Amino acid sequence: MSSKERYIFLDVGDTLLTMKKPAGEVYFEVLNEFGLDATKHPKGFMERAFRKAYSHMTRHPLPDYQDKFYAHTDGSEGWWRELLGYFLKEIGSDLQPDPIFQSIFKKFDEPSVWQIDPGFTDLLKFVRENKFGFGIISNWDHRLKELLASVGVLDHFDPVIVSAEFGYEKPSPLIFKEAENIVGLSPDKIVYCGDKIELDITPTRSRGWTAFHKHPEGDIRSIGELVGLLSR
Repeated sequence: MSSKERYIFLDVGDTLLTMKKPAGEVYFEVLNEFGLDATKHPKGFMERAFRKAYSHMTRHPLPDYQDKFYAHTDGSEGWWRELLGYFLKEIGSDLQPDPIFQSIFKKFDEPSVWQIDPGFTDLLKFVRENKFGFGIISNWDHRLKELLASVGVLDHFDPVIVSAEFGYEKPSPLIFKEAENIVGLSPDKIVYCGDKIELDITPTRSRGWTAFHKHPEGDIRSIGELVGLLSR
């Protein structure tokens, strides 16, 4: 149980961290090293192919929002290896997934692929000065803590609740209840910020949390803006 009287939890993807390039372009950069020629494809082709492959892999959500990485027979690696197979079919490539997979899988562990929200420093200062607790709740695979460490922010968060470790993903109420149990606070003392209405905002507000939508058309565009909202 935390000694903090209030807590801020953040989502990670497109909230705390954003990819510098679309995932499909990152895939192509690696595949290019294996001889894939994408000059015949129009701009955006690789990203559309990635999104189709991802949609295919997530077309049937698991019962009760069980986490897809946790439930996969071969864990996170197995899930992403399967997606790569669909991606290669989508782009019409005869390359085989196995020789390529580890190069792509490890690419997304590199700090150079990601950028931290520019408002993070301001928010971290606010959290420390006001003695808030600071945590993470994220739908992510088993590598999230290593990634947060590699970009230099892991030590600022406790707890870090990762769906692949917990077994259930947002919007399951179980993952938010877990956060409440860990910090030992009532819902009205917890703040959450994420980029997806259905995964981040609706389920937390329904529990009585204060939730802010990070989106160009949402409550905030940068997590640094939480400082002004929470200072009122």
